[in-house]
Amino acid sequence: MLLRRFALLLAVPLVLVAVACGDDDDDDPTPTPTQPATTATTGTSPTTAATAAPTTDGTVAPQNPGGTDPVTTKPVPDPPTTVPLLKDVRMGVHPENGGWERIVFEFEGGLPPAEVEYVPSVSQCGSGNAVALQGSAVLSVTFQGAAQHTDAGQLTFAQQTVDGPGNTILEAKQHCDFEALLGWAMGLKGQQNFKVATLEGPPRLVIDVKQ
Repeated sequence: MLLRRFALLLAVPLVLVAVACGDDDDDDPTPTPTQPATTATTGTSPTTAATAAPTTDGTVAPQNPGGTDPVTTKPVPDPPTTVPLLKDVRMGVHPENGGWERIVFEFEGGLPPAEVEYVPSVSQCGSGNAVALQGSAVLSVTFQGAAQHTDAGQLTFAQQTVDGPGNTILEAKQHCDFEALLGWAMGLKGQQNFKVATLEGPPRLVIDVKQ
């Protein structure tokens, strides 16, 4: 009787070994697919983020809230030694202090004196034809003793229209480049506070318009 029980005990490990060996012949299970990582969403859609104008030329100083009265700036150097040439016009959006939109006029050869003011409308200085601008308000900037072309007639900045960020400044158009008088005008969604500053390296006139 004892010999029979002993024989049964020896048989159990052999069965377990046989089962274990049989498992090794099975194919590996298919790996569980990895779920793709999800991206957190924000309140700004991808289209808006892709088309939003970047900030440009520094930050907006918080000290000056701006206004709607005309602003004039002096030339740099003063007095001017040459006729500054317009090299670029660009715009950007700044989130500082509730949001501003900035337009920058970059020159070569110094910074001409400028007058920035709201006007009812603007006209081409040669033909007198009215200049159509988007929006319900027109902000004009006039540069004295400046040009957008060389003495040989070559344009130093080829564009006469620059699209705005689309919130407050809708667009900007050149309306005068004649006898050292250079004029641009911005079409705005409405008459907003603005402020004017000058920057060096390179010479720039900066106009910030409140959103």
